[in-house]
This record gives sequence, C-alpha cells and structure tokens, in this order.
Amino acid sequence: MKGCTLNSIIEANLASAYEEVMWLAMRKNITPADARSWYTHVIAKKMGNKFRRFSGKISKLAVGVEDTSTLRLEHFKRIQTTLTQLVDRHLKMGKQDAEEFIRVVLDCEQVHIVTIRENYDAMMAHGDYQTANIELVEWANIPPDIQRSIWINKLRGKVMNDREYAPIGKK
Repeated sequence: MKGCTLNSIIEANLASAYEEVMWLAMRKNITPADARSWYTHVIAKKMGNKFRRFSGKISKLAVGVEDTSTLRLEHFKRIQTTLTQLVDRHLKMGKQDAEEFIRVVLDCEQVHIVTIRENYDAMMAHGDYQTANIELVEWANIPPDIQRSIWINKLRGKVMNDREYAPIGKK
C-alpha cells in the first residue's frame, strides 16, 4: 500500500462503512437506526480504536469504583442518535455523502469514562450531564493506582490516544 497513510486507510474504510449503512437503510423493513447499528455495533468494534479518542475526563463516581467492568466508554457526543439522524436525513434527501458521515464519525468518536448507571442516565438526559447528575474530573487529578487500573482495563488498546494517559512505565 505504498503512498497510503493511516488516515487515508481509515477514511476509505469509513467511506465503505457508509456505503454499507446506506445500502442497509434502503432495504425494506430496515429503519435508519437499524442501518446505523451496522457502524456502531459491528464496524466500530473492529476499527474504532484507530480513531476513538479519550477526552481525559472521568466521572467522579467512576473514580471510586473498584470493579472496572462496571465502567463504560461513553460517547458524550451521542454517536448513535447523531448517526441515525444523518442516515434518516440522507435517505429523505436522496443524498449520498460519505464525507459528511466520516466527519461526524470522527467528531463523535470521543469518550468519557462513566459508570454503567451514568451511561444510562446520560442517554435518558439526551447527553446533558448536568441533568444526569454526572460530574467529571480530569484524569490528572486521579490517584496513580486508580489511573493504572482504569487504563489497563478501559483505555489500553480501546482508544487511539491511550498512551497519552498511560501510567508511568506503561507507554
């Protein structure tokens, strides 16, 4: 793949994902949400760590959790809702715009770390953290032992910028 950059490969893969999503969306009995789920539940699982970014923020409640399996990488820019709306709009307008899809995906693939309950509360509050009573703290303000545990179990290999948050000696 001489001359290809990681960005061009990612963009090509996302353009292909968009074509697949829109193909699904045009099928009988498939809703925009069903079609969007191809990206959020299949494609993103396989390649999301190449462009998903950790914001450096974690909920105060998540910092106090001992079992990191109860923590979630929460897409605070509402990726599922946003992409479903994009697919619906493109269908209604008869529009094909992979570039817009790619821009939206890359913008929305940003995550905070929250508890399972907070993830649900954020969804019910349409992403309004104040309404959901979620208070975020900066990664730098978390004790090193907690950083280490969360980094190993929630960030390492799951976000493109994991090394920026790695405990000393893990980069």
